[in-house]
Amino acid sequence: MIYVVLGMHKSGTTLTSQILHNSGISMVESDNQDVSYDKGNKYERQSVLALNMEILGARDYEVRDLPNPKSLALTGKQRAEIREIIDSCSKSHKDWGFKDPRSLYTYPCWKQELPEHRIVGIFRPPEEIWPRFRWRGLRKRYLNPFWAWQFLSRWVEHNECLVNYMQDGNVNCLLIDYREMMASDIELGRLEKFTGLPLKDMRRKELYRTEEPPADFCLALAKYLMRFVKGKSVAKMMEELSSIRTAQYKQES
Repeated sequence: MIYVVLGMHKSGTTLTSQILHNSGISMVESDNQDVSYDKGNKYERQSVLALNMEILGARDYEVRDLPNPKSLALTGKQRAEIREIIDSCSKSHKDWGFKDPRSLYTYPCWKQELPEHRIVGIFRPPEEIWPRFRWRGLRKRYLNPFWAWQFLSRWVEHNECLVNYMQDGNVNCLLIDYREMMASDIELGRLEKFTGLPLKDMRRKELYRTEEPPADFCLALAKYLMRFVKGKSVAKMMEELSSIRTAQYKQES
């Protein structure tokens, strides 16, 4: 089976991919023991990452200013590369997958070529993610209001995509709440049932931050503008994600 892990940056996609990979589902080209939440490779299949960046025309790894494109069209070369990745991984592994937050934008392109597969989605409130994006020093603090707006725009776009994919009746999907995953064994149990495999618990509380961050003026301002400029409510988005997750959980029980 092929597993596509989807979620906003810093939402737990690395942890999810790490659990799957260490439980027998190949998620990266090679085993890298020196992988952690704060270091380089985030359990991403590098061939998928490189192709996603090419498809999106990404100039660098900065995601704050990479909006969801209105439309994507694959070149013949890109489509051939997708097929080559799928063919190579399927020949090498019974169960495999890939994780790259950019796949929330490019998944429709991959879906055109993927055989039967499953989606594992994961979400996290923006308050817990924003501290990883904001500037902490004095030199660029004046940029934080604009960066908060960019960040929240990306958070909304990523999670709008996630909601849409979770509602696709043609693909078997599982939506995980990162906070619940770190607070109890419920989400790990759901993931185990979803894959049908005994999973290795890779959660490490000292690496995966779960404490509630202090209120941030820049993020609060971005939320206000998001609601009154774009008509999008972060609170309603979180409610929708939680509702989808709860509905799935009830069906599984």
